[in-house]
Amino acid sequence: MKVFFGLLLIVNIAFAVFQWLMPYEQLFADKRKIPAAEQLQMLTDANTQVVSEAEVVAKVEAETDALAEAVARIEKEVAAEQRSRLITEDSSDKRVCYTIGPIKEKARAIEISGRYSGRRADVELKSSLEKQYQGVMVYIGGHKNRAEALKTANALSARGITDHIIVNNPETPNILSLGVFGLKRNADRLKARVEKMKFKVETEARYRERTIYWLYAEQSSESDLLQLLDTADNESGISQIPTQCLAG
Repeated sequence: MKVFFGLLLIVNIAFAVFQWLMPYEQLFADKRKIPAAEQLQMLTDANTQVVSEAEVVAKVEAETDALAEAVARIEKEVAAEQRSRLITEDSSDKRVCYTIGPIKEKARAIEISGRYSGRRADVELKSSLEKQYQGVMVYIGGHKNRAEALKTANALSARGITDHIIVNNPETPNILSLGVFGLKRNADRLKARVEKMKFKVETEARYRERTIYWLYAEQSSESDLLQLLDTADNESGISQIPTQCLAG
């Protein structure tokens, strides 16, 4: 037991000598030193801009005013657009248009045109080439020349039919016309009579081309409708006919 305590004492003395020869800092030199806490710095000492409460309030008020102005501008634009939609442009046609005719003579058409233009109506003279029905012609064809047509005419005259004339058409030359009848039944009656005499008779509707005149007139719908045709015009078949106005 005394030997154990003697050894323990020797060990403690040796450790004390070792510590004295090797300081603590060198013994644990590999250990990293813990950095000291940085010293707190006051905002007034730091290079930091401090915004006051008055400045914050002024900035908020400026942004609020700008937003209010933007809202007011948008509301004004919307209101203007709504008003423009409510305003309906009056695009109705303020014209009354009609056609006057048919007029067979150009001089008469010009005279009637002057009546309307003198009352502030815009008048335009127009013409068209139309076929006018004349009636039904009764005739005998098939003649090679005029001499044969004359021979047929003499034969008819000998039997009491003296109303005839030789007609030369480009398509049907040397035909012997027995007349043109406004009523078809009269033409059919003559045809039947000549056929009994052993002649080959034909009928054909006849037309002639002639120029027909019309007046196209326009006037304001805000004034009384002009009615300037007289009794003689109406008896000649001239009428004032409402028509659609032409694109202006």
